[in-house]
Amino acid sequence: MKRIIILLIIFLMAGTVPVVAQLTAEQVVQKMEANQVHETSKSTGSMIITNQFGTRTKTFTTIAEGEDKMLLEFTNKTENGQKILRVKDEIYLYYPEEEVILRLQGGALKESIFGSNFSYEDLTGEKGILSSYSATFSTQGTVIIDGIACYHISLSGKKSVSYPYQEIWVEANRFVLKKASYYSLTKVKLKELTVLGVTQLAGKYIPSHFLMIDVNRKDSKTEFKLENMQVNVKLPANQFSLERLSF
Repeated sequence: MKRIIILLIIFLMAGTVPVVAQLTAEQVVQKMEANQVHETSKSTGSMIITNQFGTRTKTFTTIAEGEDKMLLEFTNKTENGQKILRVKDEIYLYYPEEEVILRLQGGALKESIFGSNFSYEDLTGEKGILSSYSATFSTQGTVIIDGIACYHISLSGKKSVSYPYQEIWVEANRFVLKKASYYSLTKVKLKELTVLGVTQLAGKYIPSHFLMIDVNRKDSKTEFKLENMQVNVKLPANQFSLERLSF
C-alpha cells in the first residue's frame, strides 16, 4: 500500500513540472544570425579555388557593419585593389587599373568570382534570413552531424531571392551554422556549404572556415577562410560610400 501511495505522489508531482518551451524554427534562425551579425567587424582572409585547372589562392580584407553593409578588398598580386561593396540590396565592383565602379544587376549577381564556387551574392550575403524566407523544421527534434546535435530547418523564399529554397543545419548547443544546401525554384540542388571551423569572439561563435561546392561543376570546390577577426571596431563614417570605394 505504501509503494502505491509513493508511486501516486511521484506521478502527481511529475504532472506539476513545468514544460520547457521548445524553440521555433524562426527562433533558431534568429539565434544563429545573432552569432553572425555584429555592429562592425574586420578581418583578413583567403579564398582557395580548386578546379580542373589546379588550385589558386586569393587573399583579401573584409569589413562589415550590421547585416547589410560589407566591403571586400582583394590583396593578392593579380587582383590587388579590386573591391566588392554591398550596401543593402546593391552590389558594386571597383577596378583600380581602370578606376571604374560598376553596379551589378540581374544575372551578373550570380556570376562566379574568379572562377570560384561563390557568386557575388554568395560572398556578400543577403539581409536577414527571416525578412526573405519562411522557416520550418524539416525534422522534429535534432539530427546528428559529425557527432553534433543540429536543428534541421527548411527555408522557403517569400520573395525573389538567390536561392528559392534552402536547407540549413544549425548546431543546437552553440546556434552556429553547420551545413547548408541551396536549391532552385524547382528544388534542384545547386550548391552545398559546409562550415569547417568556428571562432569564438566577444561571446559569440562565428563561422570562419567554409567549403562551398557547386554540384553542377565537376572536381570543383572553394574554401573560404577568415583570420585576424575583430568585432565592434571603429569605422569611418563614409566607410561604405561609393566615394571611398575608389580610394
